[in-house]
Amino acid sequence: MYSTLAQTLGIPGLMAAMGGLTFLAVYGMLHVILLPAAGASGADRIKGESGSDKNKKIKGPDRRKQIQEQLRKQEEMRKKSSKVPLTVLMERGGLKGSVPSLYTKFAIFGILVAVALIMGAGISPAIAVAAIPFSMIILTPKFVNSCINRQQKKFIAEFPNAIDVLVRGVRTGLPVNEGMRVIARELPDPVATEFRIITESTSVGVTLEDALSRFYNRMPLSEVNFFNIVLSIQKQTGGNLAEAMGNLSNTLRERKKLKNKIKALSSEAKASAGIIGSLPFVLGSIIYLIAPEYTSLLFTTTLGNYMVAGGLFWMGCGIFMMKTMMDFEI
Repeated sequence: MYSTLAQTLGIPGLMAAMGGLTFLAVYGMLHVILLPAAGASGADRIKGESGSDKNKKIKGPDRRKQIQEQLRKQEEMRKKSSKVPLTVLMERGGLKGSVPSLYTKFAIFGILVAVALIMGAGISPAIAVAAIPFSMIILTPKFVNSCINRQQKKFIAEFPNAIDVLVRGVRTGLPVNEGMRVIARELPDPVATEFRIITESTSVGVTLEDALSRFYNRMPLSEVNFFNIVLSIQKQTGGNLAEAMGNLSNTLRERKKLKNKIKALSSEAKASAGIIGSLPFVLGSIIYLIAPEYTSLLFTTTLGNYMVAGGLFWMGCGIFMMKTMMDFEI
């Protein structure tokens, strides 16, 4: 079996397979340590609906119907936003330029990787050229998603402060649009950019509801969903907007505290996963420096190649499983 596969793939093919499995293992380890999951889960919507249920008993059937309608619209928008073009994803991530330019950059990166594999590792050009489509198809959306996560984290960190500014403006008699202009001038990006887009849209005739809908399309977060519902309901039914916004600000700050607490509690598991993931590579490097003839059998024999490939495969599976178990969503 081993000889048949070795004759079929050849030494370059085996080395390429080992390189791919090594990449998966290292990527899984880095994914566990550096890329914690971001975003909101369905529990956010359930909590939002349960919070709305409390308001139903206080405000009556009309308010209940309006809140249900707003939740239904936001849910439809969320489902539509699950499949969006790359241009919209680039806008969410704060990336400048066009889609072809982004693909061109990653194609150049793939070419450089292929050249490095051919010149440095001696891999066959027919195998090394696979780095180009891999870079364009796999790495491009990964990069865009990481930019989106970074933008959303920055937004969530400053969004309660923006709501506080709006609350203080409403209490001093400023209109809501003027309070949003203050946010656009005073707060850092991306919060300032999003509120600047809202104020510019309403100034040219776009309704507040449409502006808030586009706001949610650009930043599909539960926090933005709550903000849109509060503004829309208060605009239709009236009431104390400052009090409602103040309660929303407190709710968002408590959500942030809970996320930070969960992150702190799961840090031990993440550290353990990082140590477990890096231990085979560290020990393998040390043993290779001490006894290279002992370790070289893993790379010079067919059986050793398959043992390394199998170990990397199962190690990658274990790391991704640990990553899945540590994904706490609020």
